[in-house]
Amino acid sequence: MSGQSKGAQEMRSRTRLPALLVLLLAAAFAVLVPAGTARAVGDEAMERFAVVYDLQPDGSVHVSETITWRFPPGEQRHGIFRNIVVRMGYQDQAGKYRYFQLTDVRVSSPSGAPADFKVSDNGAAQEIRIGNADEWTEGTQVYEVRYTLHNVLNSIAGTGGKPDTVEFHYNVFGSNEVTPRERVNVVVNAPAASTQVACYEGETGSDTQCQARPGSPTTFAAMGLAPGEAMTVIAGYPAAAFDNPQPDVRDGNADSTVGGGAATAANAAATAAGIAAPVLALAVMGALVWTRGRDERYAGLTPGLTPSVTERESQPTTRGGPDTVAVQFHPPAGVPPGLVGTILDEKANPIDVSATVIDLAVRGYLRIEEVEGGSMFKRTDWNLVHLSPPADDTLLPYERRLLDGIFSTRGDVIALSDLKNTFASTLRRIQSDMYDEVVRRHWFRSSPQLQRGMWQGLGIVLAVIGGMILFYGQGAITALLGAGFTGGAVLGVGLLIAGAIVWFLGGKMAAKTAEGSAVLAQSLGFKEYLTTAEAGQIAFEEASNIFSRYLPYAVVFGVADRWASIFAEVAQAAEAVGQPILMPSWYVWSGAAFPDFGSIASGVESFSTTSTGTFTSTPGSSGSSGFSGGGGFSGSGGGGSSSGSW
Repeated sequence: MSGQSKGAQEMRSRTRLPALLVLLLAAAFAVLVPAGTARAVGDEAMERFAVVYDLQPDGSVHVSETITWRFPPGEQRHGIFRNIVVRMGYQDQAGKYRYFQLTDVRVSSPSGAPADFKVSDNGAAQEIRIGNADEWTEGTQVYEVRYTLHNVLNSIAGTGGKPDTVEFHYNVFGSNEVTPRERVNVVVNAPAASTQVACYEGETGSDTQCQARPGSPTTFAAMGLAPGEAMTVIAGYPAAAFDNPQPDVRDGNADSTVGGGAATAANAAATAAGIAAPVLALAVMGALVWTRGRDERYAGLTPGLTPSVTERESQPTTRGGPDTVAVQFHPPAGVPPGLVGTILDEKANPIDVSATVIDLAVRGYLRIEEVEGGSMFKRTDWNLVHLSPPADDTLLPYERRLLDGIFSTRGDVIALSDLKNTFASTLRRIQSDMYDEVVRRHWFRSSPQLQRGMWQGLGIVLAVIGGMILFYGQGAITALLGAGFTGGAVLGVGLLIAGAIVWFLGGKMAAKTAEGSAVLAQSLGFKEYLTTAEAGQIAFEEASNIFSRYLPYAVVFGVADRWASIFAEVAQAAEAVGQPILMPSWYVWSGAAFPDFGSIASGVESFSTTSTGTFTSTPGSSGSSGFSGGGGFSGSGGGGSSSGSW
């Protein structure tokens, strides 16, 4: 096979519960954005977080927070929430946790924002949700939040076994805080002045120090804390100033981060959805492909045969069918080469449009003339010459659009190269007309492009959501629910796989009707003839007509060189007996010698290859101008908090 024929075949590379899947899609969004959780939008931030910790002799802490919150510009929110950690693991002891009881919660807003609040459990934390679901706020607002945490202080034993120091070792923010904090100021009041202080900021484990000053009061400060960065303060005091505070240690399990219970539930839901998504996608799409995606065919009839018009409605049909077809010595009746190409792979490819141009030339609507290039035998372009239409022929809608697209605004002679970068939009409309034509002929119940596009589009959506959860959503959900949430990876991968399954099997949903399957069998039978015909089977007096009529189909099938070689033998045999065969007039060869079937077929294949690229080219794809054409560290303390808006 010649390089040009191979090129033509390469260009013709032909690849061949919705309700439940929509529920999957909704579930993915539900896990990604649970009701009432924070949204990291725009430049939303805490402009200032000022907190005063009043340490009590019994080990409790009175907390007074003043929060200046900037909501996203141009957006409204109901308010903010604060998650305050109340349970943490204790000294790596299984079945034990340390409890910081939260009491005496009060909220106000000096700036006038809705200050209603509700306290509820949120796993290892208690959430203080501030605002009103029936009211909105925006801009920059100030909130004052006051509460008491019990059993926060730690008694540190000295050399004699008795406490000689009491420490306030506390996470002002955990690493699960998703809101930027521009300025943080911490004041710690105690019954005595602090003797030793430290402050750390950054991701969990960071030893980056923030500002710390001992004394009475003790102060700490940090600037520009990004999402995911914690802040931990440590202050040591003489034990004599306190009443030997002790931790409240209880039996049970505690997630050491905000949202342990929510994270556990979300883990279960996300993991189950991630495992179920590809299984469900495969089951549903497999069932759909089997029941609706396989081609119909007339039961009991040889492939390629159709019942009479009166019997067609009552003729039983089945799905699937035998792979073998009978040789057909003619193309399907009334089916031009462009539609043969469309029924073959259920796609109206650019090569099918190129073959249509050649077919229109064979039928007398235009003439294709080679234009000599830099050397005598080098083809660089072709002129398309508009001819008067034959009186006994008619055009299909897509054929009419093709002729008009070439000639209507350019005159009766146009160089193929002049269509470059200008024909792509016309090509898309022609392809749409071709899909309309195969539906009008009842080969498909709806456009195969639409059938594929709907399912493959759903597959892409599932895969994109899976990718977003896998690469972006895991961190966001972890920040909201806590580090105990690990299900994002499972859910993301599951949706990616499910999307790939839906996309792949969705490409097989463009099923043909029984009538379409019969035309396909006839087309494949005709291809078999073109690839097996022998020169001795072709009469001299019919050779020129048969060569031209069947050449566009040979281009569609990618066997034009083989078809030409057969006619070269026919022409040689005819010449030997004094019956020379006239060459076609619809194609004008530019070579110096007299043309033969091989040179015309070679030129036609080169034309189809070049025109395919020309029809699809755009200024962007061609690169031309569109105008002219052990110690402390961050997160090491007890407690902690995170915030968000709702």
